[in-house]
Amino acid sequence: MKEEKIMMRRNMKRMMAAALVGVMTASLALTGCGGKDKKKSDSSEKVITVWSWDVALMQLQEAAEEYQKDHPDVKFEFEEMGTDQIYKKLSTSLATGNGIADIISVEGEILVGYADKFPEGFLDVSDVVETDDFLPSKIAEVSYKDKIHAFPWDAGPEGLFYRTDYFEQAEVSPEDIKTWDDLVEAGKKIEAVCKTPAGDPVKMIPVDPKKSTLYALIRSQLGIGVFDEEGNPIVDDERSIQAMEKAKEIYDSGVALNYNGWDEYEQTVVNESVACIPEAVWMIGTIKDKGPQTEGKWGVMDLPAVEGGEYSCSNGGSDVAINAKTDYPDEVKDFVKFAMTDEALQASGFEKYGLYPSYIPSYENELFKKGDPFFGEENIYDIFIENGKKVAEIPISPNGQEASDSIGAAVSKILLNGEEVKSVMKDLQKELEAKFK
Repeated sequence: MKEEKIMMRRNMKRMMAAALVGVMTASLALTGCGGKDKKKSDSSEKVITVWSWDVALMQLQEAAEEYQKDHPDVKFEFEEMGTDQIYKKLSTSLATGNGIADIISVEGEILVGYADKFPEGFLDVSDVVETDDFLPSKIAEVSYKDKIHAFPWDAGPEGLFYRTDYFEQAEVSPEDIKTWDDLVEAGKKIEAVCKTPAGDPVKMIPVDPKKSTLYALIRSQLGIGVFDEEGNPIVDDERSIQAMEKAKEIYDSGVALNYNGWDEYEQTVVNESVACIPEAVWMIGTIKDKGPQTEGKWGVMDLPAVEGGEYSCSNGGSDVAINAKTDYPDEVKDFVKFAMTDEALQASGFEKYGLYPSYIPSYENELFKKGDPFFGEENIYDIFIENGKKVAEIPISPNGQEASDSIGAAVSKILLNGEEVKSVMKDLQKELEAKFK
């Protein structure tokens, strides 16, 4: 879900990268010069340049090593940049038509903005992407105006992480939590019985009352976004209002623990202050890193349902775009297809870097069948695999990121100031219509 969640995922990736940075070697004769003049290279070599960030770059390097075993004439030059730096350079390069790498990592919610502003900027890969082999929500993410603008890569299907020990202490069964109302009632029982190591009452879930996170999650369960397929704001749709009202009910019940930003979000794991965290599969890495003392005390169940909701949710993920003016379109497409569809590579990317694949055949890899012992005997991946297939194909608007601040302000009015939901959402609708008319 929107900008706060994107930041959470970036920070998680940086954390993993710090631990893994020593693993990669320079065996590809890779340089840090994505803008190198290819004309200076040996004419018999095909040099493919790549812009990416931390763990995504590491995984692409690993894929390049494997690819070169059968394609020794193809060389790679990788340039590691943060997402903000990539987007700044990408905007300038697409506008001028110069200085862009052959391959570019782009976050899923960002891609459509470039596809809209620069419709000829990325190579259409419709001819090489087998859409049935990828999660439907990821195909929707890379598709815009009858083109597929990038290869789908990692996804973020969600589940409900929960503390088995707190549930047992309060005599709460995971099977009893079918709806968000059930979660609230269970949260009251847990808070009445359970204490954190510091002696504070345990809250049920963490909520940032100034961000759209909880509202967006429930809204996604109802299969609706901020904009429709034509790009019109629809925050005053009855399903959107229902989602906001349910988020307010949960918050007003008192079972939520307030937090502000990523650092405080991580602290809910460190301090063992919540019994549940509704989050994407990549939260596995954060829990293991920040709460090693809680090994064996976590499980994963399906998200609580909302009335009328038939979908699951996803948060985060990235895609791989190809410069439409690359000198080697066939070779670049062939490499990216290999990197995104080799089952062993996709499993390795998840195991080493937390990059959960959107390539469905990769789930047959043994890694996804054995689970993670940190989370007990049950295979926690089963939940994420099934939920990834149930995420609604919600239209992603080029204006989505710009709208997020306005939505966050509306959430704050409702949760913190107690303003009436329908009135606030009506005003938000008018604001977005005026801004994006």
